[in-house]
Amino acid sequence: MPGDFLRRTPQLTIKQFHAFRDERPKEEKWELIDGVPMMMPPPTLVHQRIARNLEALLNAHLESAKPEWHADREVGVLLEGDEKYNPEPDVIVIDAKIRLGQVYAERFYVVAEVLSDSDRKSVLDAKLAYYQAHEHNRCVLLVRQDRVGADQHDRREGATWRRRTLRSPHTPLAIPDIGTIGRLGDLYKFTPLDPFSRH
Repeated sequence: MPGDFLRRTPQLTIKQFHAFRDERPKEEKWELIDGVPMMMPPPTLVHQRIARNLEALLNAHLESAKPEWHADREVGVLLEGDEKYNPEPDVIVIDAKIRLGQVYAERFYVVAEVLSDSDRKSVLDAKLAYYQAHEHNRCVLLVRQDRVGADQHDRREGATWRRRTLRSPHTPLAIPDIGTIGRLGDLYKFTPLDPFSRH
């Protein structure tokens, strides 16, 4: 598990966090990051379309390339034995096979966050460290919504990670163990940032 990135109080356990969250208005979205409850602001429409485009690109490719995996949006992560994290990535690749009544992903292979102006560096650093610490995860994608761009973190052998900054709309989105799912610019389809003028 990553170390303590957020030096704030209170530090809540998962049980305490869920009790706190369940008392909040249903329209509020909360995550537990390094033991600290964090309320997420309502997403913009551009944010939603970027996430939806990424989910669609992943699933279109996974259906034939890796049908045992499936991409979903806004699925909470709760790993066995972890008392400090309960995040909800914007897009996540998990096992296609799920159980009736299952709420949280217990294993994941790719996660993506669409960045917002309100995101704090300490929170992003904590999330990134958490996502990279999960042994099954291959890739973390941090996507801009104010311009075309993303930071892609890929797992390499020896549990090390390589960071690449993507800027060109034509840059292939090549995901480890999945393949090329499209171009960076395809994430911005049906948004004002669409570099290919399809709207």
